[in-house]
Amino acid sequence: MLAPIFKIRFIWLTLVFFLILFLAWQYISPSGSWTCRQSFDSPAALSALNLSGASSCLGQASPAERTARGASGPLLVLGEPVYFSVFSPRPFSNVRVEITYRPHLSSSTPIFEAGFLADKQLWRYRLRPVYNLWLERGLAGWEELDSDSLRLFQREHKFDSVPQFLDAWRNRGLDFCSTPRCLAVYNLSLENMPPALDLQDFIGASSSENFPYQLRGAHQFYIFLPAGGLELSGFLTDLNENKEADAAEFSIFSGQKRLDSAIIPDSRPQKEESYEIGSPQAFNIVRTGLPAGLYRLEFRASDDLILSGLKINASYLSVINKIWAVGDGPISLVTDAAYLQAKALSPASLQRLEFGGRGLSLDEIYRQYEIDGKKSGILKIDMPAGGLILANNGMFAASASSLLNPDYPRLDRFAFPDDGFDFVLADYAAALPLEDSWLKSAITMPAADLYREDNRYSLMLSVPGLDAGGGQGGFLEIKDIEIKFSGAGLLDKIKDYLGL
Repeated sequence: MLAPIFKIRFIWLTLVFFLILFLAWQYISPSGSWTCRQSFDSPAALSALNLSGASSCLGQASPAERTARGASGPLLVLGEPVYFSVFSPRPFSNVRVEITYRPHLSSSTPIFEAGFLADKQLWRYRLRPVYNLWLERGLAGWEELDSDSLRLFQREHKFDSVPQFLDAWRNRGLDFCSTPRCLAVYNLSLENMPPALDLQDFIGASSSENFPYQLRGAHQFYIFLPAGGLELSGFLTDLNENKEADAAEFSIFSGQKRLDSAIIPDSRPQKEESYEIGSPQAFNIVRTGLPAGLYRLEFRASDDLILSGLKINASYLSVINKIWAVGDGPISLVTDAAYLQAKALSPASLQRLEFGGRGLSLDEIYRQYEIDGKKSGILKIDMPAGGLILANNGMFAASASSLLNPDYPRLDRFAFPDDGFDFVLADYAAALPLEDSWLKSAITMPAADLYREDNRYSLMLSVPGLDAGGGQGGFLEIKDIEIKFSGAGLLDKIKDYLGL
């Protein structure tokens, strides 16, 4: 009678052993790869670590009100952005995301991008293009030249190849253009290309800038240093609304290369999360040996810190893409973008602003409002008080004389191809057409420095302008998402450890 019992126990122990071995194999990923796939037109895929199917390696889309889904899918993306948590058993060095989708988009929402959280403190996602309506259909009447992943569109024939265009651009600048803003770019690294401005025009300008308003949280600036290095001073005020200590860091970049940085530790006596506003802490940063030229200054800080009294020995001081000016008094800024996005995070910040002579009333917190200036050039922004987060793809400054923009116009949803461009250059792979109007696109990026917490990455799908509340701009159908992580295998790690 005992033999059958022992056999049953042996079988169960064997099954448990192999199950544990299988799960351990999946967790370690000795092959150096890990794939997470979720199909939205079928029941949820089983997680590799949860065979009951109670949860998937791809978490639920959030916020829920920006998506919809029937009994058998697909997932409908009605507003943006939409976030997913992505399980991985361990960190990897590279990631590839393949998305099968149908874009029901318009000229007000022409761009679909996806990517991962790279910096939690600055809430910065590293995005890559999935679909661009302008590049897929909007430039149909233009001549197209391809070179690997680079695509050049020219309104009239002037160049026979992409390398010929790049060579002329590097060596002559854009003297072959009919207008100063003749070139629009998309998804390009321009580190080895000349800036959109002739920086020789700025040498000899005055070298002192004072920003008159308080800035909350992280910001980036373009500055032009005449010569002699960097001198930067100001004050930091801690709101003590968060529980973490609030150190700050200033970094100076030339192109994408960080040249130097300075950390300002949190030595303030007030207790974190006490809501006791601290006294302003002065700082003074001096860095010598920097030649005259264009630099990018990055201020890294949490939203608990307010930067005030900013003074710098620069000829120009422009805030890049986003500004959060605070304070009770009126604020007047300028920007060189033709549109403006505005958001209030507290009822006290709700107000009516003026942009380029047009009014915009903000009546709800956390809602992103938009206004089109209907004109180009330097546009003025007037607010009765601070507190609004303003954003666009241009620069902000306290005055027109302080504004410096060395970037080329981007082919975003507000830059229609007929806006005077002669050329459009993009690093973009066309979507792969499938049956029933489905498209497939893939994005790739390094994953070693992506933010990962509790074995999960944060994936974002973004269609700028897509608004679930207003029902404007269309929607996306998502059929499936496949995420492939790759990196060194177990054998490679053992060899590295042994020095083989």
